[in-house]
Amino acid sequence: MNLKYINFYDSKQRNKIKKTYLNSFPRNERFPFWILKYSIKNKRNFLYEVLDYNNKFVGICYIVDCQDSFYLMYLAVDKIMRNKRYGSKILEDLKSKYGIIVLSIEKPNDEVSLKRKKFYLANGFYEKNKYYEDNGVKYELLCTSKDYVITRENLKRRYSNMTNSKIIRYIIGKTFNMDNIKIEE
Repeated sequence: MNLKYINFYDSKQRNKIKKTYLNSFPRNERFPFWILKYSIKNKRNFLYEVLDYNNKFVGICYIVDCQDSFYLMYLAVDKIMRNKRYGSKILEDLKSKYGIIVLSIEKPNDEVSLKRKKFYLANGFYEKNKYYEDNGVKYELLCTSKDYVITRENLKRRYSNMTNSKIIRYIIGKTFNMDNIKIEE
């Protein structure tokens, strides 16, 4: 199963990317879409449309270069394409291309969040036994490396590396905890 990754600005389905993003993540876990569009201009962030071998829309992913790792901020498979191993293939491709990937999942507290965690663990992510809260949501950190140490500083880079714009950083900081991240074990 070969997938194609099309950068947002090269995509012919920008509205579908936006709609998938908005429908896949709760409001308190996402940025305004214009911030994602703006942030990928600095070449350290990547918003991809994912297509299958027939050029059928599979989903989206957004990843941030954090210098010594990459942060997978958003991954969503289109509802009609779920349960066909596309999510696993996307993660396999991302791990191959980017190496060390960190991500946050909502701290498992129900059947859906437990299933999400099992999915990532089955696809090469490891529990780091690190947690934090951001914008009212409690998160657990997972990583593709057993040995990678997630610190407050490298977690902070997921937001600070999104842009060089002081205005955008200010907006991000007003919504999400950019500077005072407290990681718990």
